[in-house]
Amino acid sequence: MRATESELPEFPFTTADGSSDRERVFRLREERPISRVVLSGVPVWLVTRHADVNAVLVDTRFSLARAIDPGIPRLGTVEMMPGQLLATDPPEHTRLRKLVAKVFTSRRIEQLRPHVQDVSDRLLDRLAGMTPPVDLIEHFTAALPIEIICELLGVPHQDRDRFQDWTERILTVSGLTEEEVQSGWARMTDYLAGLVSGKRRAPTDDLLGMLTAARDEDDVLDESELVLLALALLIGGYETTKNQLASSVAMLLTEHPDQWQRLIADPELVPTAVDELLRYVPLFGYEVTFPRVATATVELGGVTIAEGDTVLISLTSANRDKAVFDGADEFDPARVPNRHLAFGNGIHRCLGAQLAKIELETGLSGLLRRFPQLRLTDDELRWKTGVFVHALHRLQVAW
Repeated sequence: MRATESELPEFPFTTADGSSDRERVFRLREERPISRVVLSGVPVWLVTRHADVNAVLVDTRFSLARAIDPGIPRLGTVEMMPGQLLATDPPEHTRLRKLVAKVFTSRRIEQLRPHVQDVSDRLLDRLAGMTPPVDLIEHFTAALPIEIICELLGVPHQDRDRFQDWTERILTVSGLTEEEVQSGWARMTDYLAGLVSGKRRAPTDDLLGMLTAARDEDDVLDESELVLLALALLIGGYETTKNQLASSVAMLLTEHPDQWQRLIADPELVPTAVDELLRYVPLFGYEVTFPRVATATVELGGVTIAEGDTVLISLTSANRDKAVFDGADEFDPARVPNRHLAFGNGIHRCLGAQLAKIELETGLSGLLRRFPQLRLTDDELRWKTGVFVHALHRLQVAW
């Protein structure tokens, strides 16, 4: 028997301090892996098991484009803009992704590895010259990905510090007003529109210059799509990698210092350790990604999801599924194979997954090599609440 709306639990699940109640989501995976919860006053499905989450990811009947329709519940103030890559379905999505995929080929991205190494080494040199304690997020885990993605896009160096406030506003779930969130969107899109205008006057060979030429010469995307595509690449290439690297270092130093030492002794383990960190360390503030809407009736895991129903999927929970991962709640830097879903799957799988892994591998390797005695100086880590991406306020370290 289906519970009445008044009996359904409110989502997101939170603890007394406002942080995500992750363990409650994990319990659902074992007890009721496809559950009904209430999101923004509307009953929705919460999917928590690896097999079911993956099925939603690869099934195009679960639409991200429909999730921005009026009346569809969303996670607080987080929303996607019409025309944004993540808010499109085929054929629009296919057309937009194909444009950017030319730059994000495996061969081209792998060729960036020496440059990522150079940037990382330079940042670590600067860090070594500072007097500790210093904030590792400000001086390294944020600085590395923002420099790489801005160079790829062609964003001027002097403008890079302006993005943190804008992206945090855009990815806020609670704590800011709708007007403050919209201000973040407006400032970011206005800035990128101005950048496009500049590249139209003086063409460049970076990604944004290439997309601008595609807009003007081939008429394969409109002005709004161009700006939103650049915005998605900028946010995706910065915010997630910044916080994933910071959270990973924090977890290793606080919960698994033995594994930190193991990686120092065996640096060849770093690539598999990065995959395990992607599986093990939560990326999403409330464990779920953007809502999807079923465009047809779908049978999923023994449950019937009706056309028009909203579905939330928890990659965090899927990545701890004991049916897929031996010792799922244990951190094993040598885990192979590792079928984590940190980058999603299907047509919306993270376009920058390979670049993110290169940055995470390079950044972690550099810290292990240059600062083997790295330690935290704060007695307690302070995590941000009300945010879409799991993030620390700061990561004060010494060595």
